[in-house]
Amino acid sequence: METALACVAGVGITFGMWWVYSILPSANVLHAYRSRAFVWSYGQILIIASIVATGEGLDVAANFIENKAHIGVLPALLATAIPLAIFLGLIYALHYFLVRHFDLLHVWLLLATVVVIAIAIGAAMLGMSIVVCLVVLMFAPIITVVGYEVLGHRHQGEMLTH
Repeated sequence: METALACVAGVGITFGMWWVYSILPSANVLHAYRSRAFVWSYGQILIIASIVATGEGLDVAANFIENKAHIGVLPALLATAIPLAIFLGLIYALHYFLVRHFDLLHVWLLLATVVVIAIAIGAAMLGMSIVVCLVVLMFAPIITVVGYEVLGHRHQGEMLTH
């Protein structure tokens, strides 16, 4: 059961990251403002690096579950949580850079994301299972996905028309 939940968490984090990445209005903005392509391009390097690091963090968690990694729950979780947090922060920063519009919705989504990551880290500090911590962490990108699907389409459409 633990392995199955770890797989669900890993797949949830992966698909959540993919969905969050697809929210970026890159094509529309770069078509209209080619001068933003330089920063966008180098931002992609950082985003890809954070995606790879998150995958490696999931590998650390899998090794921990299999008793192949001789570390604690907290370092095993941080190997995934830190690059995931960096990824999400970079996505929001790049989104702001592209659209050049401040949106209060993004502040609330980021705050909720930070709270979820903090809860996962807190659970690890309290000695909870790595699987429980990963399942909690899975909700970090899901917050952005749900927020965007419920309200973000409209907000992004308004930003792109300004």
